[in-house]
Amino acid sequence: MDLATATNFIPLNALDVTYLLVVGFIGGLVSGFIGSGGAFVLTPAMMSMGVPGIVAVASNMCHKFPKALVGAIKRAKYGQVDVKLGLVIGVSAEAGVLYGAHIQQMIHESFGDAGSNLYVSLAFVVSLGVIGSYVLWDAIKMRRDTSDEPEKVARLARWVQSIHVPGTMVYFKSLNARVSVLFTIPLGFATGMLAATIAVGGFIGVPAMHYVLGAPSLMASATELVTAFVMGVGGTLKFSWSGLVDIRLAMIILAGSLFGIQLGAIGTTYVKPHMIKMVMGVIMILVLVSRAIAIPVYLSELELIEPLAPHLPGALRNISFVVLIGALAAGAAIVFASLWSGISASRREAALTTSADVAFAPDTVAAPASPQLSPVGRFERFLLASDGSEYSAGAVREALRMASKCGARVRAVSVVAGGDAELYAMGEQLITKELNSARACLDDVHLLASSAGVAYESVATQGNQVYQEIVGQAEKMQADLIIMGRRGRHGLARLMVGPSTVRVIGHARCNVLVVPRLANITGRHFVVASDGSRFGDNAAHTAARLAKLYDTPVTVVSVTRPEHSEERRREAHQIVNRLLSFLKQEGVKVEGMVPHGRPDEMIVKTANEKNADLIILGSRGRTGLERVLLGNTSERVIDETRCAVLVVK
Repeated sequence: MDLATATNFIPLNALDVTYLLVVGFIGGLVSGFIGSGGAFVLTPAMMSMGVPGIVAVASNMCHKFPKALVGAIKRAKYGQVDVKLGLVIGVSAEAGVLYGAHIQQMIHESFGDAGSNLYVSLAFVVSLGVIGSYVLWDAIKMRRDTSDEPEKVARLARWVQSIHVPGTMVYFKSLNARVSVLFTIPLGFATGMLAATIAVGGFIGVPAMHYVLGAPSLMASATELVTAFVMGVGGTLKFSWSGLVDIRLAMIILAGSLFGIQLGAIGTTYVKPHMIKMVMGVIMILVLVSRAIAIPVYLSELELIEPLAPHLPGALRNISFVVLIGALAAGAAIVFASLWSGISASRREAALTTSADVAFAPDTVAAPASPQLSPVGRFERFLLASDGSEYSAGAVREALRMASKCGARVRAVSVVAGGDAELYAMGEQLITKELNSARACLDDVHLLASSAGVAYESVATQGNQVYQEIVGQAEKMQADLIIMGRRGRHGLARLMVGPSTVRVIGHARCNVLVVPRLANITGRHFVVASDGSRFGDNAAHTAARLAKLYDTPVTVVSVTRPEHSEERRREAHQIVNRLLSFLKQEGVKVEGMVPHGRPDEMIVKTANEKNADLIILGSRGRTGLERVLLGNTSERVIDETRCAVLVVK
């Protein structure tokens, strides 16, 4: 690395790394809350700590393209990505990136850091001024507009689609029309130019796809991720070749944003759409002000205006930094306030449905606090959640088998992901296709239910959050049990993403049976785990009911950790003895164990040793942020075991 290249990078100390992690976290938080465009805060944040504008842009592009790829793949699963459109625009956008990067480098070589900083700052002021004002106006309009009409193709887009230029026409599924590449080329080029200037091309790309080409807004935002990936790869290579990508900055920010983006996404479930846009608009305007305050400093350094007073450049930089921190803090505060509001609401709801823990008595059961909670041990109404995939096969099989044994009726539900507005944006044909596919899968289950002599009904529905639809259906029918498959998600992916199965367990007010694809509940052996709480006691009651139904032996487990005191170990033995006494009175063949170790590992180990086909344990019903960050024993057991798991509420 030559001296010129070395001077592009600032030295980093522990405080700088901490700042970048926090910036990445908040940038991810904002991105998760308002969409991928939230990364616009990162370039100014890096510049505020002395990173030259061109290096901040290059490093931001480097950090963004892996996330764009992951996002595009995820949204493609829901049919929201028009890959052809993304690539066609991406090709011309790549040309824009290369040309924009060339301009950036020319400015930097000719005018130094001050010239680069001025160029990037002016681009931010102009773009954020236009986009931020529009977003705020749109948020206010959305707040006033209560209609649910699906979005219409803009007049400009209809005109563009009507133009036919021989030899240039390409069909795009998201538009359901043929469009000349003579329109996509300049749009892509402009998108790439902006990306190479401020590292965020979506400010042009998404509106262009929606208003100029006629793509539904949801598909436009998803398809732009493909374009962003193409631009990010090309821009990173171009800037890296000139030694302008500070990989340290990119990786530190990426590490912080990976956590922030998940929490931001959770926050969106607690606010109305217009509020999300309001947050985006406010942050944009604050970042604009931050960059505008610094512009006189760069003009003075370039001698384009009279020299500033000696103390003024430092003061303006400090004010710019404070305003930027204010923008980040405001965004983070609103997101966390939304999260806290949602968590508090969940806890208040949980408080209404649970009573204080009571000592276990063999002949009594605490009465449920809500009419939507079924009596402990009742198995009369089952809700089967099925998406028609191979992962639901075990749930379907065991739901019908158990319903046949219990004489229960089954309602099967299949949920098409996406809120009403999003589904309209995806196009009526795609909605119909998804719902018809769901109904076809449910009809197949109906045939199996009829063969098994099980009373059956089904519903195919749509919703923004799959787990909310499942829980809602369970409460409507006052289900005793939700039966669903396990998606096979493990480790960090499960912790960060939180599949529907885990969320149903956290939010449902009835028992949840999770059945892996190859699991069979034939009555070989059941394992019951209890920590002595009311939830563990309810698990024992439920185990007694099922053990008699399946004529199955049971092993009761209460796990102690190595760090537990001797008193806690004695308590574990008392818990096991108490449950043994109860189950024996119920006529169940039972044995007890008090293993030492991590609870989930010991429970799974016991199940494996006993060749158990069902683990029954209680749930403390944690939801929201607490559940996402910490998880609980029942969720880890579900991840680690091969057999079915019944989580008792």
